[in-house]
Amino acid sequence: MASAPAPTVPDPLAAAGLRAERVNYATGVLLQAEDFQDEQTYHRGRLAMALRHLVGFGTIAGLRVRAPAEKDAQLEIHVDPGLALDRLGRLIQIDEPYCLRLARWFAAQDTALLRSAIQRKPRTPLDVAVVADVFLSAADCGRGKTPSFASGPFDALDALVPARLAEQPQLTLVPRAEGGPGDIPSPANFWPAPNAKAEDKLAAVLGAFDTGVAGGANDGPQPLQEHVEGNDLSAVLLARVAIPVTLAADAPTGTRPVLDLTKRTRVDNGLRPFIYLPGKWLGLAPAAAPLVEP
Repeated sequence: MASAPAPTVPDPLAAAGLRAERVNYATGVLLQAEDFQDEQTYHRGRLAMALRHLVGFGTIAGLRVRAPAEKDAQLEIHVDPGLALDRLGRLIQIDEPYCLRLARWFAAQDTALLRSAIQRKPRTPLDVAVVADVFLSAADCGRGKTPSFASGPFDALDALVPARLAEQPQLTLVPRAEGGPGDIPSPANFWPAPNAKAEDKLAAVLGAFDTGVAGGANDGPQPLQEHVEGNDLSAVLLARVAIPVTLAADAPTGTRPVLDLTKRTRVDNGLRPFIYLPGKWLGLAPAAAPLVEP
């Protein structure tokens, strides 16, 4: 499992009002740090805009979420290395396997929240389970330190700033506390199929422009049905996890669910949005594995 990331730094791509403006270089112009930041933001923003509108968002390659091994008391789910595109058009890359320890996560959750995420058959393949979704999001994390002039109302000459900004993946396990009748929301694709009528395709193109942020006080994309309020709305869903527990249907309010280690945790990779380009030349047979484990 990768070490904990360094403190995150706000990403200008997530802010409203991002304009397509290039820095105008000329001989004798004094350049400041803001100019170089704007140069980076311009190129990153143009690439993100193109990727978001050309291919959408979701898993590009890899990122399979694997169920915990049998008799694993920590209930470690593993996320394979891979690449995804988030809803802002940012590439998110995982270079080594990550793990999420469900037992520790479960112990840290409030009893009321766990109970609100309880699902029973037939809404879950297990008799009783706490259902949560694995989301992947992007974060800029400061790496290293380098001397700089202090910013703001300071006059120190020995101030430090991060030497690099690492584009880090972040995995989040979000309880699905919808409850009530009906299924938990899953991603839906509204783009016309390849064999759709020409007028349907044109209508989709004409209505598909998206700046990536909603603007206003709460900058960020509009929530999709798979997102949960209070979480990163640019994140992409990877898998839905059903954690087996024991809890009587008539248990008094305040009774905490208990992990049931006699049953296997179920991981469903089949719900995620993904990017698949027909005609892509791969040259290597993809690894075969079931979408749902075990």
